[in-house]
Amino acid sequence: NKDVAQEIKDTWPFLKKDMVANGISLMIKMFEKTPESLEFFKRMGDLSNPKANRKLRGHGSSLMYGIMAFVEQLDSPSDLTDVAGKFAFNHVNRNISSFEFQWALVPLLEVLRERLGRNRYRQETEEAWTKLVSVIQATLDDRKR
Repeated sequence: NKDVAQEIKDTWPFLKKDMVANGISLMIKMFEKTPESLEFFKRMGDLSNPKANRKLRGHGSSLMYGIMAFVEQLDSPSDLTDVAGKFAFNHVNRNISSFEFQWALVPLLEVLRERLGRNRYRQETEEAWTKLVSVIQATLDDRKR
């Protein structure tokens, strides 16, 4: 859907502006909202000072670059499928399914809301990004089969 893709492209720059900080913020929010997600990130070590944790900074940055790869391919279904396939392969190998991946949705929307502000964050924004996450989840489900 072109409107969904356009909404994602129009709001992505607000996340892209500081990808490392936004990635860390998303991860911290996910850990706070779903403590069980920490089980998948044991290799990150001590998370008592998240902003100083280099592994967390690295994963937060990787997460945001992963999102950017999806955003950049929204107009090319075949390339988007390729990006989604690689992403799914990496996550399924770590036993992360669509169920676990959904843990990132609410934190992602919260970071977006914070960066966009009340005047720019709209229902369409939430629906568009939720749709993108659901596409990623569907790819994870397909890959797991």
